[in-house]
Amino acid sequence: MMPSKLPSLDTFQDEWQSKRSSDLFNPQTLGLEAALDFMRAYTQTRLSNLNIKKIPIAEAFGRVLATDVKATMNVPVANNSAMDGYAFHSQVLQSDLSEIQLNVIGKQFAGDKLQDFSNFLPASQAIQITTGALLPPVCDTVIPQEWVQLENAVITFPKNKIRGQENCRMMGEDLKMDEIVLAKGRRLKASDLGMLASMGLSHVEVFDQLKVAIFSTGNEVTSVGEPLLPGRVYDSNRFTLIGLLHDLNIQLLDFGIIKDDAEALKIAFSKAADQADIIITSGGVSVGEADFTKQVMRELGDVAFWTLAIKPGRPMAFGKIVHANTEAVLFGLPGNPVAVMITFLQFVRPMIEFLSGSMATKKISLVAKLQVPLKKRIGRTEFLRARLSTDSTGQLWVEPYKNQGSGVLSSMSQADCLIVLSAQTSSIEKGDLVNIEMLL
Repeated sequence: MMPSKLPSLDTFQDEWQSKRSSDLFNPQTLGLEAALDFMRAYTQTRLSNLNIKKIPIAEAFGRVLATDVKATMNVPVANNSAMDGYAFHSQVLQSDLSEIQLNVIGKQFAGDKLQDFSNFLPASQAIQITTGALLPPVCDTVIPQEWVQLENAVITFPKNKIRGQENCRMMGEDLKMDEIVLAKGRRLKASDLGMLASMGLSHVEVFDQLKVAIFSTGNEVTSVGEPLLPGRVYDSNRFTLIGLLHDLNIQLLDFGIIKDDAEALKIAFSKAADQADIIITSGGVSVGEADFTKQVMRELGDVAFWTLAIKPGRPMAFGKIVHANTEAVLFGLPGNPVAVMITFLQFVRPMIEFLSGSMATKKISLVAKLQVPLKKRIGRTEFLRARLSTDSTGQLWVEPYKNQGSGVLSSMSQADCLIVLSAQTSSIEKGDLVNIEMLL
């Protein structure tokens, strides 16, 4: 992504707040959707600076399309058989007889040019055909070979075994010439690559990958493999973020652990701003923190510190880090392991998709019945780690883990979904329907 100047955060935030009611955008109790809307609006100018490159389709999995892709041909290019069997005309199915008998007068194999069947008699004849073979224009139905009896070049089959036009793939039924088959902003899946190849396309135009820098902060954070001294913790957050970023097809810049040292933090933030489009940190953004992280963020950038109306994940920093002529979007996540995951899933991942030019949301939302009654405080959205089950009728049920502490990473690892309780909800009874988001 080419450098682009983001607006002054304070000015933008004041303008944003003046256009909305104070309860919708309050940095001290900021709601989920209001925060996301603000982030998108603040970074909107970056989308006009996305670079485009043409790459081989073999390298395009997970990349974001920069232009619409139109079908360059009909797929299939011609009518063909979906089965190994016998092609015939469906008019024979109008017979009063319960069994159909047809004379086999020739063969049409896959890869061969269309044979001359101009003397074909639709009322009494059939043609042996293989899967993918061109369908003779005198035929419109194929019966699988295992459904017929063949004797002395005559096939016999029950009339009720097949209907007219079955087992034929018609020209353009998959893709029609000039129709948009893959839209700009699509993150390409494996099936999309196959579709591009089916049209003979060898290259595709995609947006450049975002460069994302990550690091953990704090004197108490210890690298894995090192002895764990009293009062310290291993750096789990960085590895969680590496995993979460993996399927977003970004270029990862891992800066490791940065201690609570002002000069070391300045160097790390400056290097990250030089090299990355996005910086993600964990730790050092809580109210009343005694470390240098918040101070350095303010010195090197334009950063807001929000108290989000969500649980877990209340403290969060958002803005930009500036160095020389470059600037990177900053996400300062909480230090607690579960809060890191929740804030990433709810804010960072949607914003990476947005800044990549992607239209993907990646959230799979369902409803399920609650296994136990719940109570919560009105005014904040809560995300509860939970597991799904199905009863004998196929009804989905969901049960939250008992320990919902923001440091209990094991519950996040074992959960297969999040129960999402809206800010307006205060109590839910057993058997009530609740919204859930699947953890992919």
